[in-house]
Amino acid sequence: MTSPGDTTIEPLDGAAPAPGPPADTTAAPSRSARGLSMATAVSLGLRLVGMAVGMATTSVLARYLNPEGYGVFALALTLGTAAAQVADMGTTITVSSRIAREKTAAGGILTTGLVIRTSVALVATAALLVAAAAGLFGDSSSVVGVIAVATPLSAASVLTAGATARFRPEVSAVLALVQGVLWLVAVAAVARAGGDVVLLAWFFVAVVAVQTCVGVAINRRLVPLGRPSWAEAGRIFALSWPLAISSLAVMAYYRLGSVILFHLQGAAEVGYYSAAYKFLDVAQLGPAMLVAPLLPIVATSLSMDAHRRNLIFSLAARTGAVVGAGTAVLLIALAPALVAYLYGDDFAPAVTPLILLAVAFVGVTLGYVGTTICSALGVVRPIAVLTVSVAVVNLAAQFWACARWGATGAAAVAAATEFVIGVATCLLAARAMTSRPPVREVASVFLVGGATILVLWLVRLPWPAEAALAAGVFGAAVLLSRAITMADLRRVLSPRAL
Repeated sequence: MTSPGDTTIEPLDGAAPAPGPPADTTAAPSRSARGLSMATAVSLGLRLVGMAVGMATTSVLARYLNPEGYGVFALALTLGTAAAQVADMGTTITVSSRIAREKTAAGGILTTGLVIRTSVALVATAALLVAAAAGLFGDSSSVVGVIAVATPLSAASVLTAGATARFRPEVSAVLALVQGVLWLVAVAAVARAGGDVVLLAWFFVAVVAVQTCVGVAINRRLVPLGRPSWAEAGRIFALSWPLAISSLAVMAYYRLGSVILFHLQGAAEVGYYSAAYKFLDVAQLGPAMLVAPLLPIVATSLSMDAHRRNLIFSLAARTGAVVGAGTAVLLIALAPALVAYLYGDDFAPAVTPLILLAVAFVGVTLGYVGTTICSALGVVRPIAVLTVSVAVVNLAAQFWACARWGATGAAAVAAATEFVIGVATCLLAARAMTSRPPVREVASVFLVGGATILVLWLVRLPWPAEAALAAGVFGAAVLLSRAITMADLRRVLSPRAL
């Protein structure tokens, strides 16, 4: 699941293929685990550079605009991201899964997905423009009207589905880094010139346009576009409509939370909440790297034996728990120092929301794993039922919590929501893969994370020492608990073909 504070417009990312030609399980080129691990490592390196660039951008932006101005701009970006998510309607992940299964029709599948995504994005853009013209977003309305222009451009992000299906996780990392560097340059230039938030919004549109052009150029080497077809559109819709419902529900309980907070508490509280959530946006490179190779592997897993499917699910779930809990421990330990260093003293109220959102990240990571597996196998109707049910409860809780505690209340509701979604989707994924959930191993990771946080609270040290202590204690405890073993590492680095 994606987070509610994204500052870029990006896609979200009984099982059976859609009716049509028989699935070709050799669609994706055979690649060894070692080769895929190397590609994922390269992608991780690029994402880490992008993370540093993104945090530098956020620091400049927040300090320049102050909490209230940052809240106005963050709300506009949140609404733009919501429109892009709604426009995706599950198209990206459906197209990626179909390309992984069907080799000869890859170009037609990708082009059809692009046409669908662009058409819906145009409708979403029109809706945002009408709402902004009516002044529904207060001081953010003029900025929302500009950001909305980028929504159709973001439709080209569906092209990364081809790269994912071809086991090329580094492609999306390159595109993200290009956007991040350009956006940093734009923000620095506007801040130096003393420009307003509307000018920033136009620069954002320009950056998305450049990223789109780069993405199209890269894709031509991987999966050349073919002819769109009504038949293929029908197959995509047949698989993606539950994901579309799920995307609407996710948008409701993530994106609308910021709108509720804005109307109940004002732009400054949105600024604190968005500042805290930015750390989760950046941290999502971890689960994003995990699921990038996972999707095409799972998409063809039905031809594997039960033992191998169980190994894949167990390793994915255990790694997701370690990544989520480890990131949460570091964020909790460093929350005061991170907020003070990046945003300044004006954003001190963002510390408590950040601590709560760090807890939420455990659910975020598990949600990435569970949702990716279910989507790759076509088990999406239970996901839709789950997210719609959670959305109803979440929105009611947001009105109550935001009115009482502002950004802290919104973060608490987000933490509870993420944990429920993460655990539930992993259980659904285990059933879809007919695998046994690694309950003991995941529970041990949670206990290790809690114990590490307790140690940090008892031992007060300078933040660099706390960070080193947190990483050392958590890492050693994970290995001792055998949540991740040396056998797991040998499987990941195996020269055998996937």
